[in-house]
Amino acid sequence: MTPHTEFQKKYYQQVIEDSPKDSFSPRKIAKLQLVPVSVRQMYHWIAIFEAENGKGSPRRIMEAKKSKEQEEMESLKSRISELEESLRLERLRNRLNEKKIINIAEARWHIEIRKKKAGTKR
Repeated sequence: MTPHTEFQKKYYQQVIEDSPKDSFSPRKIAKLQLVPVSVRQMYHWIAIFEAENGKGSPRRIMEAKKSKEQEEMESLKSRISELEESLRLERLRNRLNEKKIINIAEARWHIEIRKKKAGTKR
């Protein structure tokens, strides 16, 4: 799980580290008011963390894998769109460079490169 809000970023890691290390249950963490997060939210975070690390219920593990795959798919889609845009720009730049080269060659050596050949249709 990647924390989405500043609140989650601030307390997610603390909840994950405190619960197994100090053998604090989410109820005990809430009772001691170590973190201003509900017990239910802490259990949810711990379940997601365990699923991401291959522990916990099979359903949670599958959900974590699906969410990782979706995140990966989204990042790949965005990368593909970036690469397509880059390719489009490079093709445009290539066409412009070809025209510049032809213009320079015609100006420097007075050769008509774009001259219409005999027998071709317009």
